[in-house]
Amino acid sequence: MPTYRIQPQRGDPQTVQALRLRTDDEHVYFEDRVQGHWRPILRLPLDEVERVQRRLNEDNGSWIWVTEHVRRMPL
Repeated sequence: MPTYRIQPQRGDPQTVQALRLRTDDEHVYFEDRVQGHWRPILRLPLDEVERVQRRLNEDNGSWIWVTEHVRRMPL
């Protein structure tokens, strides 16, 4: 399952595992798929998120963090 690192505007970064990341006009959602339906694992106000990075695993066992573009999306 993909791993995301969230850097808030204030406070310490946190990590979450989720199948997808999406946004609407006000929030960032990290979601998992349960019985064919998307369910939120974590919801954060968009204005409080400075950066989101996704961990990519390399063939040699190491990993890198790639910054995801998080922007407002219309409902």
